[in-house]
Amino acid sequence: MKEILMTLGLLISYYITLAQSVNPSNGILFPEGEVSRVDLQMDIWDLEFLLRSGNEESTQFKDCTFRFSNSHFTDSLQNVGVRLTGTTSRYAAKKSFQIVFDHLEHNRTFQHVAQLNLKAQKNDPTLSREKAILKLLRDEDIPAARSSHVALYINDVYFGLYLNTEEIESTFLHSRFCSKNGILVKGNYGANLINDPNIYCNKEIYQIENDETKGRNLLSTFLDSVNILREDQFINYIETHFNIDLFIKTIAIEHLTGHWDNYSYNKNNFYLYWEEDLKRWTYIPYNLDNSFGIDWIGYDWASKDLNNWYHTIEARPLISKILCIPKYKNEYNKYISYLITHRFNNEKLDSYFSTQHCLLKPFLKFDIFYSASYGWTVDDFDCAFNQAIGGHVEYGIKDYINTRVEYAQKQIQVINIEEIISKANIKIYPSPNSQQVILKFDEIRFRRCLISLMNLNGKTIKRWSKKPSEIMDISTQNIHHGTYILSIEVENEQKSWVKLPSKKVVI
Repeated sequence: MKEILMTLGLLISYYITLAQSVNPSNGILFPEGEVSRVDLQMDIWDLEFLLRSGNEESTQFKDCTFRFSNSHFTDSLQNVGVRLTGTTSRYAAKKSFQIVFDHLEHNRTFQHVAQLNLKAQKNDPTLSREKAILKLLRDEDIPAARSSHVALYINDVYFGLYLNTEEIESTFLHSRFCSKNGILVKGNYGANLINDPNIYCNKEIYQIENDETKGRNLLSTFLDSVNILREDQFINYIETHFNIDLFIKTIAIEHLTGHWDNYSYNKNNFYLYWEEDLKRWTYIPYNLDNSFGIDWIGYDWASKDLNNWYHTIEARPLISKILCIPKYKNEYNKYISYLITHRFNNEKLDSYFSTQHCLLKPFLKFDIFYSASYGWTVDDFDCAFNQAIGGHVEYGIKDYINTRVEYAQKQIQVINIEEIISKANIKIYPSPNSQQVILKFDEIRFRRCLISLMNLNGKTIKRWSKKPSEIMDISTQNIHHGTYILSIEVENEQKSWVKLPSKKVVI
């Protein structure tokens, strides 16, 4: 009886664990619907150093006393490190700051958080885009940083309204993945995931956050596999060593929200985390403010084809190869359909952004840095939630969502893979005298055909790319006599590649 009860207890515990979110709760540092207050007290010369022209690229930490307060609690900590963070924001009037609690004391945390980023959000007139995407990711049980707004004071002077976000580092990873044995790779601008050593050995493009040698070796193996493997070998590898389901969901959210400054388009702003226990990589996005119609490169992201969204001129092997596989492309499109029905529409999001508008406006009125970069006013803040205000702000958030949903509903493609395969009627006629093999296709409509001749060990001997035709011939000249396998893939009318049943052929 005891053994039965113990087994039942373990099963109940197991299913409760499965039902729990991968993300921790907001906690008292990231309350929803409240603007907290952060006070930094520091030497005036240290502050002058951080703000001085010419020190924009400095990574030097300065000491400060950190105080955090909101309706839930008030607490402070001494010997905290503060420095500039970000890229273009380093040169803006309104700087972004990184707060590190273990600056002088190893492994020290504040409310179980090791580091915070106080982000100026200088490109977003609503100061709400990144927070909204992070919330959407978390609501969908995708590992993402917690965030909330804070009013920042330095030496009792109001520095403005900031988005307070978790840094993605070991404490964050342990809370999401329950492991301290992983390798974290930060993908900065240029991280296209091609297997070029000149790129993946570049420490500015791919930053290994811990264990440089092991991390660089794991990354090179991953990139070689992604770029070199094809067909079933690629699928087997990616399903074993990459969290493919999470990636598809994440890119669907990135594309739907117009976050173009990411891996898919701008080869930027993502992490790859190697889970040592599971021997697989997970994709984690960050810096999500260039979204919801913010544009710097001349695209209408609200109407861009969601099935042709990633950069197609430059190589993006991970996403391009994944979305060329029909079952993954189907999952991607089905998830987009789910999102616009249940999460991503104005009916669902209007109240959230309306609350954000009311919550932030009183603090924005006295933020003297808000207008410093683009001359924005409080009236611009009011308008930007609903309509474009010019410049790089091509859409208001409400207008963007409405337009994006309208186009997305026309662009969603879910193909019936089984129907294509069931209709596949391919006859093969070996013709030894003419050193050719004849293939006859019946009742299959396609744009292109890719035919691979493989030996019985799975090695590709020769490959042909053919235009649509009912009858095709492939040359067997200079191929040794023996038994081979013909692997056949067709590109359907929706531009997805479908693998047809392989055929055995004797040459």
